[in-house]
Amino acid sequence: TMQRRPSPTEAPAGRSRVFDTMGRRCIVAAVTSLLATAAGATSVAADDADASLRERPIMKVVRMLQDMQQELTASLEDDKAVHEQLDCWCKTNEREKTAAIEAGEQKEAQLTAYLAEALAKMQELKAKRDATLDEVNRDEEALQQASTIRMKENKEF
Repeated sequence: TMQRRPSPTEAPAGRSRVFDTMGRRCIVAAVTSLLATAAGATSVAADDADASLRERPIMKVVRMLQDMQQELTASLEDDKAVHEQLDCWCKTNEREKTAAIEAGEQKEAQLTAYLAEALAKMQELKAKRDATLDEVNRDEEALQQASTIRMKENKEF
């Protein structure tokens, strides 16, 4: 299988974007120092004609390094913009999540209190129901006894 090469704006595998940005800064600094060295070398040869300088291999290297510096500078600016956006998003997201957690904890406390009240009300209603059922059972027994006495009285009459 072929491995995909990361683009200049992507962090290589195993490296974070922050470290990649720091690495790019080091590369930009190295390219800048190489350009300064190359510029010093070309200033020695400044007596040569402009056409002959363009044909020299060192100028190809200098142009390549200048192009690399421009690419790296553009990439660095892109990375800075992405970093600012991510930083803003992280701060906003943290505030929202913190507020949501606090609201959830308050709701949990409210629901816990409601459940305690509901449980107390259920126990009260169960006790009331049991008392009412006992009263109904006693009344039915009294009715049975009254019916039995009435039947005896009717038989005797």
